Amino acid sequence: MTTDMLSANWTSEGLLIAGMDLGLMPESFKGKPWKVTKLDAGRIMAYAEATESNPTKAQGVAKCSVEMLYDLMIGINHRHWTGMLRVDSELAHKKLYFNSGEFVFASSDLIDDRLGEVIYRDAVISLDQLTTFAVQVDRKTKFGQVLLKSGKFTNTDLWNALKSQVHEILRSVFLIEQCYVEVQPGSAPVEVSFEQGTDVLIESAFSFGSQFRGFCARIKPETKVILVQPSAAVNGTFLGDIVELCKDSPVLESVVARSKLTKTNTLVAIQKLVANGHVQLEGLSEPVVMKIEGTRSSLKSRIDGYQMLHKMASDAFLSAGSSMPCADLSNFALGLNTDGGAAIYLDGGGALTADAVSNVLQQCASNANRLRYFEVRIESLTRYLLQMAGDLLPFEAAKKIKTEFKEITS
Repeated sequence: MTTDMLSANWTSEGLLIAGMDLGLMPESFKGKPWKVTKLDAGRIMAYAEATESNPTKAQGVAKCSVEMLYDLMIGINHRHWTGMLRVDSELAHKKLYFNSGEFVFASSDLIDDRLGEVIYRDAVISLDQLTTFAVQVDRKTKFGQVLLKSGKFTNTDLWNALKSQVHEILRSVFLIEQCYVEVQPGSAPVEVSFEQGTDVLIESAFSFGSQFRGFCARIKPETKVILVQPSAAVNGTFLGDIVELCKDSPVLESVVARSKLTKTNTLVAIQKLVANGHVQLEGLSEPVVMKIEGTRSSLKSRIDGYQMLHKMASDAFLSAGSSMPCADLSNFALGLNTDGGAAIYLDGGGALTADAVSNVLQQCASNANRLRYFEVRIESLTRYLLQMAGDLLPFEAAKKIKTEFKEITS
C-alpha cells in the first residue's frame, strides 16, 4: 500500500509504515512516542501518547452514523461555525466547507464528483465534449476555464454547474450508513451561494439519502433495467451509455458492475432516469409504505386526494373522447423537485407511482421537517390538474369534477 505520504509493507517483524515527513504532522506528535490502535477492519490510527486515551477523539476524528453527521452539520449551521469537515466515505475523501455556519463549498477526490462528470450525467455536455474538454486541463487551466474558452458556457452557466457539483457532493455524504468525520479549521478555496438556507440544503440532502437507502434495500438479484424508449437515447449521452450497458444484460447488478461510475453513483443516476421516465425497474421488492399517523396524516390525505382526482379526470377525458395531456402533467410534477432529488414523479397515465409515494414517505419518516415541503408540492400538483381539467374538458364535465372533488376532500 502506498500513498503520497506513506508506504506500508509487511516484514518479518510486522507491518512497517514509513515515508511520512514529520514536518507535516501535528505538533502533538513531534518528539513523542506513538501508539497505534485498530479502529475497524482495514483501518488503524496512529496517535501520540499526549492525546486523549480514546483515539477516535484525537484530532477531532470520529466515526459516526449518517444521523449523527446530520446532527453535527445542523449544529454547525446553528453555531455559525467556520471551518471544514473532512468526510471519509471509504471510497472517497470529501471536504465540506462552512463560513459562519453557511455551507459554501465542497470538494472530493472521487472521479465521479469532478465537474465534467457531474454535468455529463446531467446531460449538459456530451461524452465527446467531456473528452475534448478534459484533455485541455492542466496545472494552470481548470476544467471550468476550458468550458468558458470553448464558448459553450457562459459565466452564469459555469456558476450554476459549480453549484450543482457542490450540491451533489453534499448529498453524496448521506448516501451511506456510516463514515469517518474530521473537523478542521480552514477556509474554502472558492465560495458559492445557494438560494436555499443551509439548514434546508442539509435537510434535503439527508432526506434524499434516506430515500436512496430505502430504494437500495428493495433491489434483488433478479432486478432488471427496462428501457422505456430506447430510440430516445442519443449515442454519447449518459442515457445512451445506460442503453448500451443494458443491451448485453439488463440485470441491474450487471449494469452496475459494468458502469464506469461507482456502484452508489450508478444507482443514484438510474433512480433519476426512472423518475424522468427513461427506464423502469422490474423485479424490485414492494415499496414499504410507512404508517402515517398524527401530523403526517395531512400528507397522506393530500396524496390520496390527488390519486382520486386523477382517476376522476382520467375518466372524464375518456368520456369526452380526448386524451389527458399526461406529458405536461409529468413535467410539472418533475419540476416540483426543486432540491435536486427526484422524489415526486408520475406513471405514463399521470398517477403518482407507488415508488414516488414510497420516496415521499421514506423522506418524511426520517425527517419530519420534510412534511410541509411535500404537502405544498402535492397540493400544487392537485391544483394544476384541476386547472388543466377546467381548461380542456367541456364545461359541465369540468364543473362536475370540481364539485365532486370538493365534496370528497372537505
